[in-house]
Amino acid sequence: MGISCHYPLMLILLPLVFYPVYLWYRDSSHLASGRRIFITVMRIILLLSLVLALSGLEIRFPLKNQSVVFVVDLSASCEQGQERVENFIQEAWGHKGPDDKAGVVVFGGNARVEQTLSGTPSLESIESLVDRDYSDVETGLRVAAAMLPQDAQKRVVLWSDGRQNSGDGLAEVRRLVERGVRVDVLPFQLSEGPEVRVDSLSVPQKLFADERFEIKVRVNSNVSTPTLLRIYQDHALLVEERAQVVPGDNVFVYTSSVSDTGFHTFRAVAEPTRDTIPENNEVSAFTFVHGPPTVLLVEGQSGEARAIHTALDSMDVQVEVTTPEVMPATLTGLNRFATVVLCNVPAEKLRGGTMEALHAAVRDLGMGLVMVGGDQSFGPGGYFKTPVEKALPVNMDLRGKAEIPSLGLVLVIDKSSSMSGMAGGYTKMDLAREAAVQATEVLGPLDRIGVVAFDNSAQWVVKMRAVDDLEAIQDEIGTIRASGGTNIFPALQLAYEDLKDARTKYKHVILLTDGQSATAGDYYFLARRMEKEGITMSSVAVGDDADTQLLQMLAEWGRGRYYFTNESASIPRIFTKETMMALRQYFVEETFAPQMVTSPLLQGISGLPVLHGYVAVSPKKAAQVALVSHQGDPVLAGWQYGLGRTVAFTSDAGGRWAGSWVAWPGYNQWWGNIISWTLPRGMENAFNLDTFIQGETGFIKVDSADLTAAAVTTTATVVTPSLERRVVELEPTAPGRFEGSFSVREPGVYLMNITQRQQGQIVGTVNGGTALSYSPEYSRVGTDLGFLQQLVSAGGGSILSSPEEAFADNLPPVRGSLELWPWLLILAALSLPLDIAARRLNLTGSGLRTGWNRIRGQMKKEEEETGAASTLTRLRARKDQVSGSGSREESAVESVVFPVKPEPKPSVKAPKSRREREKTVTGQKEGKTLHTSRLLEAKKRLKR
Repeated sequence: MGISCHYPLMLILLPLVFYPVYLWYRDSSHLASGRRIFITVMRIILLLSLVLALSGLEIRFPLKNQSVVFVVDLSASCEQGQERVENFIQEAWGHKGPDDKAGVVVFGGNARVEQTLSGTPSLESIESLVDRDYSDVETGLRVAAAMLPQDAQKRVVLWSDGRQNSGDGLAEVRRLVERGVRVDVLPFQLSEGPEVRVDSLSVPQKLFADERFEIKVRVNSNVSTPTLLRIYQDHALLVEERAQVVPGDNVFVYTSSVSDTGFHTFRAVAEPTRDTIPENNEVSAFTFVHGPPTVLLVEGQSGEARAIHTALDSMDVQVEVTTPEVMPATLTGLNRFATVVLCNVPAEKLRGGTMEALHAAVRDLGMGLVMVGGDQSFGPGGYFKTPVEKALPVNMDLRGKAEIPSLGLVLVIDKSSSMSGMAGGYTKMDLAREAAVQATEVLGPLDRIGVVAFDNSAQWVVKMRAVDDLEAIQDEIGTIRASGGTNIFPALQLAYEDLKDARTKYKHVILLTDGQSATAGDYYFLARRMEKEGITMSSVAVGDDADTQLLQMLAEWGRGRYYFTNESASIPRIFTKETMMALRQYFVEETFAPQMVTSPLLQGISGLPVLHGYVAVSPKKAAQVALVSHQGDPVLAGWQYGLGRTVAFTSDAGGRWAGSWVAWPGYNQWWGNIISWTLPRGMENAFNLDTFIQGETGFIKVDSADLTAAAVTTTATVVTPSLERRVVELEPTAPGRFEGSFSVREPGVYLMNITQRQQGQIVGTVNGGTALSYSPEYSRVGTDLGFLQQLVSAGGGSILSSPEEAFADNLPPVRGSLELWPWLLILAALSLPLDIAARRLNLTGSGLRTGWNRIRGQMKKEEEETGAASTLTRLRARKDQVSGSGSREESAVESVVFPVKPEPKPSVKAPKSRREREKTVTGQKEGKTLHTSRLLEAKKRLKR
């Protein structure tokens, strides 16, 4: 127990308090002694309270209640011990005191609060999810520190294997100690089992075609065990060897060569007989092979791009032909091609992630992209609002188009319980809702939309209406929830009944389901009725459980299209494609001569043949339109998108629209111009690139011997494994050398483009990459007791061995405080009026008696006046009740205050004698006189 002040210098004012009080006391001798002393005491209390309040006076006292936070490591290396630590915490809570509080923080690469600080904590099992690929002790301790209060003894109990691979836990422990927190450690004892890991795979980062090079693989092991080692180049097996690894480092060296130019990936995979952690058995490396660029030609239908292929072959351009189903779907796979040509490729045929990879390859790595038209391309191909549309110089919808035919569209969507199944992190119902929303965005204000959802029964989600409030329509679509069974026929019938009356040029139904209808229906008759009303119908089957036979027949009878997909993520693309196909204005099939606009794409080109059709699109603002149709639509357009260039040719590759172009003498040069314009630019041999990873940081080093740092800016665009884009400005560190770094936490491939500019012009560019094959969490096994002991020593704690030690009475002392300034101000506020009263009022004994008597007299007078007023009120009330002769006042007094018995009526008697009559009259007069006197006396009393 003690007393302290926040501002002790204010106590200097204390001597000054007594001097003015003394002066007043000296000059107030005329006052009575008691009164004089009372005023003096009040003034001393007033001034002392103010000074002590200003000094921040407080009472300090020791605190015995504890606040304990358990910090639990949930990284991958500690995963096996989670149940063990849960039991330890629950048992430890049984030993806490009644005033103690406890909480739980869990951490990996990040930290979460599992249990807030509470006097009644509860923990059945840990539910919070953290990044298990890292162990960041510092972050876990920092979150725990933020939970600890000031008014308690504080303790942190850390449960971990000590394998920290991110942050600085030791520094955070020192900061906790400065705050008066004790840090105890509960080690996760993990025995070190047999472990084989692949530490590195080394290949040259730059090669020439057919150049021989070494592949070096380093494998570390703590046991001797047979191991199967495989090395892959891209996706092809290059080496397979059975080897005996021994404890320590094992180095394997192979030689190989690469003939194809571009970016290539190498992987080394070890399969040991005895092992503990399989996650660290694979690593990757990259190389870039210089030589003529390679073009990837993707055909929607086999042979559809044969004319383009022939044209490029004649110009000695390396071409690789593939289909959308097997084309590279990752950034690393695409990065070995200089340009990708999509020839009438429908979006739904591309594998998941392909469009995102194409977008990143163009924007961030400088790859070229060309889209060629056809009946499965551009908007009708399902590219509306996709990453590919972002990269192209044209929009898939017809923005600003004056004459667009109206469409009445009904979406019939299965909402049975099976639609709640997961697909790529989303339910099929989520994707169906998104598909419906995207379909509405294709429509215009002249169109009409309706949405029917069905399970066992069918109901309107969006009643047939004009597309005049898109937000309201989309909000209604968002209310669809999966439940119930599947009954298709009533839903189609409901759609037909409303759609047949729609006053639109086209009418269309899109049916989506993943199941089979529980009841039958006359679908053929319904389809005939739809046909009579001009209604078309398409169907989408999701998954193998759908009634594909029925859906195919419905699409055939409805003169629409049938779609089948096992990838639910493609549902939105199918809906937008089908909506655009139903609008029909996207295909312009008329013969016309395209109008040329000056452009590098048409260099050396003249005398263009006619075209017989194209896919209608709208140009973006920055697009360079080189060919225009007779309707003013772009036929050929290009632009710069990020580091790459893209081109849109809206006619086809030589089928029904551009067949006459194949025999045109300028056809080869035409495609040569387009491909050349999209190829990455710059001097790839102008500088050397070196990339590597240390810990959580990736390093980039660029050597440019021919350029001075003052004249060159060097920028690295890094693409993470999740396709996140990071721009790193490389700084000059020596003549011709530029260096930079970036954060690396996500395991996977980090691709990059290095671009050098001089006076705003690109003078050099090269692609490279590096890989974090696995998290450092998997690089070591066992418990690091040395690090845990360091934490204990720095934190003033100990290694715990039993649960009761978590609440032991061994914490640094903590004092609580009670601030007195509010109470002192209240005391000062009370003493001030007492001081004033003592000076202004006579507070002696006689003065108090006189004052009291005066108060009593006043109170008595008020009582009498109140009584008189009450009496008068009663008199007036009585007067109103009783009537009689005489004046109003007399009647009132007589009837209320002095009631007189009415005289009896005289009986008829014989006349009296004269003497008797005189006596009677005299008596009456005396009675009247007495009665009048009584009335006057009553009036006098009332007046008093």
